[in-house]
Amino acid sequence: MAPLQLLLTGATGFIGGSTLYTLLQRPDVRDGLIEITCLVRGEERAQQLRHELGVKTVVADLDQEDIMERSARESDVIIHTANSDHPKGAAALVRGLEKRAVEIGRKLVFIHSSGTGALTDDARGEYAAEKIYQDLDCSDIRAIPTTYIHRGTDIIIQNAAERGNIRGYVVMPPLIYGRGKGPFSRTSVQIPALIRATLKLGQAPYIGKGLGLWNGVHIQNLVDLYMILLDDALLSSPQAPTGAEGYYFCATDSFQWKELAGEIGKQLFKRGVIGTPEPRMVSREEEVDVFGKWSGYAYASNSRSKAGKAYELGWRPKYHTNRLFHSIDEEYDAVIEEGAQQVPKVHFDDMYNLEI
Repeated sequence: MAPLQLLLTGATGFIGGSTLYTLLQRPDVRDGLIEITCLVRGEERAQQLRHELGVKTVVADLDQEDIMERSARESDVIIHTANSDHPKGAAALVRGLEKRAVEIGRKLVFIHSSGTGALTDDARGEYAAEKIYQDLDCSDIRAIPTTYIHRGTDIIIQNAAERGNIRGYVVMPPLIYGRGKGPFSRTSVQIPALIRATLKLGQAPYIGKGLGLWNGVHIQNLVDLYMILLDDALLSSPQAPTGAEGYYFCATDSFQWKELAGEIGKQLFKRGVIGTPEPRMVSREEEVDVFGKWSGYAYASNSRSKAGKAYELGWRPKYHTNRLFHSIDEEYDAVIEEGAQQVPKVHFDDMYNLEI
């Protein structure tokens, strides 16, 4: 029997790299039952993946829709981690996968990495929201306008699944922390950006009153959920909901932004790299200078979610509550390895849109 063809986007990024590492440990991949192709933006990194990890590669970016569609048309499973806000790229992948599904007469699989950025408000640190989104009933998620961050891409996967030829799953991680295991980018986004901002300002910053509530998930817990969805989708009778109910949360930690800033301040003060453990509110000018114009959404909003369906499918997070604060030390080490002077600005659209 011919091996199952799996197309992975984002393999050189933080999420996709850890996903690739975990895929390569699977017995069905080692035994040749699943064959991996990575969509990669540059030839140099494509060569490294081929030579060092033995995977096939396609060199393209998400704007090359013809290559995207053709690659998808040669696939049975797509795990899309490259960009959660590139509707045209996602649509090209969906078109190709749907065409293949019709040709071979069976449903194929699309696992998409989105994010709880779609749940954010404009609190700017002034209040803690009571609203917690659930995924056992996805009606509140679907009610979020498709003009909002991530939603314009999410709806493409949802609609494709509802057309019936694809099993589509939209995974919505919150803040992701921990060291990745991929071949290139192993550093997360939001906590390192806060650490760089702390080093730049000499004090851990927060926006407004710092009262906004978010959730977190360790990178390996997230990747484990991808594997559970993949395993379920390959069953003769899959159980995981898809389409309109195919949204999956994976939060394990909860924190307030001021609380997180305080923990960063304490740990960097212990290392002797800042002069005080106390966090402070930043001015609007400092905020934009350090984080960029979307900082209110990325570092001061509310975005609260509760995982339900993942647990029903057997997801058992290896890294549990409060591990997020314990990860600050290793995140600091990663920042120093990469260069503390790296500009810490993070456009909100880049929170999950990591390098292909």
